[in-house]
Amino acid sequence: MSAVVDLDRTRHLLEETGFEHVPHVLPEVLERGVKEKLPLNGFLDLVCTTERDFREERRVRTSLKLSGLSTAKTLDSFDFAFQRGVDRGKVELLATCEFARRRENVLLLGPPGVGKTHLATGLGTRAIQNGFSVTFMSADELVEQLRRDDASANRRSRRRKYMSSSVLIIDELGFQALDRRDAHLLFKVISYRYERGSTIITSNKSIREWPEMLAGDDALATAILDRILHHCHVLNIDGRSFRLREIERQLGDG
Repeated sequence: MSAVVDLDRTRHLLEETGFEHVPHVLPEVLERGVKEKLPLNGFLDLVCTTERDFREERRVRTSLKLSGLSTAKTLDSFDFAFQRGVDRGKVELLATCEFARRRENVLLLGPPGVGKTHLATGLGTRAIQNGFSVTFMSADELVEQLRRDDASANRRSRRRKYMSSSVLIIDELGFQALDRRDAHLLFKVISYRYERGSTIITSNKSIREWPEMLAGDDALATAILDRILHHCHVLNIDGRSFRLREIERQLGDG
């Protein structure tokens, strides 16, 4: 009985001192400490790492949910063997998230279906795992949000996630040409984030096609590209479409 009372007392003390997870798994932690014959300092390390790992897993899970990222698309699940047009070494370098620490940008360029969104999502997931805040938006979603915010009486756009996130992912820029107003709103985002945060952009348009994509305004396109490319990693992907591969497989199975 006294052992139970002591265990309850320890659990209560842990809760009072701010431990959230360890009080609920205390018997398991004690059992592991006994089985592994941990010295006192080793047992204290076990208690602290158990709590830390729980909080980190919860942070990552919550951040992923708020980011808009698809948790199914990770760098580990990307098929580099199929998509040989991807520089795997460069992707692995980006996966260290040094680009986010240095507030550098990433451009993923190539035709539809080659894995640009998958890679961008994987890099965003890795950034969250490394402690960075991430926001994922399609270009259409971002433009629509920019229009609403521009028309709003509350112009505190700098507080918006697309401005304040450590890493902003703009997906599928170029599928629809922007008019002058929308291109100017995009410029505001790129300009504000310049050297303040990292921006990852996927696009089916080559850099030389950006002026046409941005309302045919050469000066505005140059201003946007100047800020994006100043500190930037560019991956040009030229390969087969993953989606077409799946269609071919289905036809083959049929």
